[in-house]
Amino acid sequence: MRRSDDDWESSTRELGRMRDFKKLIAWQKAHRLSVAIHEAANQSRSRFSPGWRSQLLRSVAAIPAQISEGSGSRTDAEFARFLGMALKSAREVENHLILARDLKGIDAERSARLIEDVDEVRRIVYSLARAVRRRAGLEDPNDRW
Repeated sequence: MRRSDDDWESSTRELGRMRDFKKLIAWQKAHRLSVAIHEAANQSRSRFSPGWRSQLLRSVAAIPAQISEGSGSRTDAEFARFLGMALKSAREVENHLILARDLKGIDAERSARLIEDVDEVRRIVYSLARAVRRRAGLEDPNDRW
């Protein structure tokens, strides 16, 4: 189910009052993604170098961590900055999953599902970031992040 910008604006108004990252859909989805990728990486442990596996797990764990850390920010502008970092980490995760698929470290079907999940998390975080930036007065119509 897709959420509109109005839904996100409503969520960010609530966020301003509570700042509980566990209630943010973006954090919940990112956390589930992190768990799913950790499970996939554990099942394919022998197929990849420890360095690659470690980098994948660090980058996917960074997404919910940056959302949670940013939600504790004093300002919306700072929170938006953390959401931007979460978006960059999501791009890194997608890159690692494409590499894993191409090197046959994760089967194509599972890789496709995980990449779809990364894309969903990215869209949700992007929508939240836009709403937070708009609320902070930072929204630039030409800004595509």
